[in-house]
Amino acid sequence: MKRRFCLFLAVIGILLAGLSVTASTQTQTCAPTWQVGMSITVGEVLSFNGHNWQAIQGGYTTINGWEPPNTPALWSDLGPCSGGGGGGSCSASPSAPSGLSASATTSSGTTLSWSAVTPPANCAITSYTVFENGSSIGSTTATTFTVSGLAASTTFNFRVAASDSFGMSAQSNSVSVTTSAGGGGGGGGSCAPAWSAATTYAAPGTQVSRNGINYQNAFWTQGDDPATHNGPAGSGQPWIPVGVCSACATLPSAPARPTASGTTFNSTNLSWPAVTPPANCSITGYTVLKDGVSIGTTTTTSFNVFGLTAQTVFNFSVKANDGAGSSAPSPAVSVTTPACTGSCGGGGSVTFASYKDITLNANFNTGLQQSAVTGTVQPVTSAMPNQTLIWAFATGTCDSETWAGISPAMEATNVQAFVNAGKHYILSTGGANGSFDCASGQGLINFINRYNSPNLVGIDYDIELGQSQQIIDNLINATKVAMQQFPNLQFSFTIQSLGSSLANPITGGSAGTTVVNEIKRLGLTGNYVINLMTFDYGSTNPNNCVVANNLCDMGNSAIAAAQALNQQSGIPFNHIGVTMMIGRADTQDEVTSLQDIDTINAFVISHGLPVSRFWAFDRDTPGPGGSSSNGNGVAALEYTRRYMSSLGVQ
Repeated sequence: MKRRFCLFLAVIGILLAGLSVTASTQTQTCAPTWQVGMSITVGEVLSFNGHNWQAIQGGYTTINGWEPPNTPALWSDLGPCSGGGGGGSCSASPSAPSGLSASATTSSGTTLSWSAVTPPANCAITSYTVFENGSSIGSTTATTFTVSGLAASTTFNFRVAASDSFGMSAQSNSVSVTTSAGGGGGGGGSCAPAWSAATTYAAPGTQVSRNGINYQNAFWTQGDDPATHNGPAGSGQPWIPVGVCSACATLPSAPARPTASGTTFNSTNLSWPAVTPPANCSITGYTVLKDGVSIGTTTTTSFNVFGLTAQTVFNFSVKANDGAGSSAPSPAVSVTTPACTGSCGGGGSVTFASYKDITLNANFNTGLQQSAVTGTVQPVTSAMPNQTLIWAFATGTCDSETWAGISPAMEATNVQAFVNAGKHYILSTGGANGSFDCASGQGLINFINRYNSPNLVGIDYDIELGQSQQIIDNLINATKVAMQQFPNLQFSFTIQSLGSSLANPITGGSAGTTVVNEIKRLGLTGNYVINLMTFDYGSTNPNNCVVANNLCDMGNSAIAAAQALNQQSGIPFNHIGVTMMIGRADTQDEVTSLQDIDTINAFVISHGLPVSRFWAFDRDTPGPGGSSSNGNGVAALEYTRRYMSSLGVQ
C-alpha cells in the first residue's frame, strides 16, 4: 500500500514537472492579424492561423490568395502563437454568405451584393472572395463587388465565400446572371450626381450615382446607401439600379512617340511619357500596337516586345486608356531588327519536345506508340518532324510502374523504334491523373534502365496532384543518386504556375511550392529543370495572367511566370523551362497562337532557358479541341514546325 502511494506521488510529480516545462515553453504572443489590403514592410510580423509570420519582402499590398502559408517567398514562419493580436484565438472558419443577388447587369458587367457574415467568436471577417463559374475572380472587404469584362448574351454563375484568419467558408448560394446583347455604346453612360447621405430624395425617379453605378429612387428616402439598399422595381428597396456609369467623359490625349532601346534580332524595349488624364478621369493603362495591331496592354509606361523576325522593319505605337475609352494612337516609332548572329538561333542549347499521351491511338496488342495527327494513324516516329518526344505518363512507383494499362515490357518496345528512326525521347511520370514515387536511388536507376538507350535524353516528374513532401523528397533524393550514373540525362520537375509577376507563379499549385523549396533545401544541383506549366490559369485577371484585350496573353504570361520564379524564388533561368498548351486550353478563354510561340521562344533564347515544350503532340492538328486537336484551326503540325523554326532546333 505504501509503495503504491509513493508511486502515485511520483507520477503526480512527473505530471507537475511536465506542466512546469510546458509553462516554461509557452508559445509566443500573437502579433496583429494578417488581413487583405495591408501594406507590408520587410521584417514586419503578423499572425495568421495561430502562427506568427515575418515578412521576407515588402513594398506590396496583401490580396486574397497571398496568405502567409501560401507564399513562402514572402513570409517566414516564426512558430505558434496565442493571445495578443487575436491571430491565435480565432479557431473557426466563418459560415457561408447568404442573400447573394445581382443588379445593374449590362452587356459586359454586373454588380453583386450579399449580406454581411457574422464572424465566429474571437474572429473578424477579413475578406470575401467572388467566384465566377467556379473560378476566383477577386476579393473585397465590402459586401458588394462589380464584375466587368463579361461576354454579351452569356449566362454566368456567381458565388461568394467569406474568410477570417482561420480560413475560408463554404461558398454561398449561386446567382445566375445573363448579360444583355452587346450594343454600340461601348460602356456605361455619364454618372448622375453623387449620392449624399444628408440629402432627402423625395421625388421617385431621382437619379444618383454610387461606386460607378447609377440608381433611381423608388420612393422617399434619406440615408439609405444605394450600394447596400437596392433591388429591382417592386423589391421594397428604396433604390433601383439603372446601370454602370463613368464620371470620366473625355478620351485621353494620344501619348507621345515611344522610343525603342535594346533592340535584338527578335525583341525590343518600348517606353513613352505618361499621359496626363482629363478632368474626372484616370489613365487605366496603355495599349501597344505593332503595325497597327494590338499586341498587349500595360499599366506602366514601358513594354517589352518579343517574337520579332530578324532583319525586319516594325512600326510601334501606343494608345492611352481611361474610363471613357482609348485615345488615338501615338506617332509610330520604326524599329529595324538586326541580323541573327552567333548563338541567337538557339545553337542547339534548347531542348524542344512535345508531350505524347501514349494511350492515344496506341496499339494495345504491341504497345507501339501511334498518332493520327496527320489524319492517318501511323507510328508516331513516322509522324514526327521534330527530334524529341515526351512519353506521358508512367504512374505508380519506380519499382512497379504502369503506363495507363500498357505494361512496362510493352512500352519498352518503343525504345528500339525510336532508335531505328533516329528520334530522342523523355520518360514522363505522374501527370494530372496519377502520381509517381521512388523511394530509392537504385529504384530510379532500375526504372531508367528498363527504357535506356543512347536516345533517352531526360526524365520528367509531372507533379499536379498535391503530392506530399515525402514523395517530392523521395524523387529529389533518388534523382541525386541517378544523376551520378546518368550525367547526360536532364531531370525536370513539372509544376503548375500562374502567368503573373504579381505573385510567385508556384502559388498556382501547392505541390509546386514544396518542389521549389525542397530542391533548394536538399541542394539539388546539376542538370535539372523546374518546368512551368504556363496554361490553365483560371479566370482572366491580372492576378493570374497578363491580360490583353480581356484575354490572357499566353506568350507574355509564360514570360511573367518564368521571371517571377527567377526573381522571387532565386531559380536561375538556366534551370527554368516552360510548357505551353497549344491552341485552345482547358480554360476556354486561353488560346495559345503561333505568335505566342514566337514570343515565348524569343524569351527562351535571350534568357538561356534550357527547355521549351508543349502539350501535346496529338493536339497539333485542326479540330474542335480536347486531347486530339488544337481547337483553333491551325494546320496539322504547324505548331511543331513553328517551335522548330523559332528555336532553331529540331
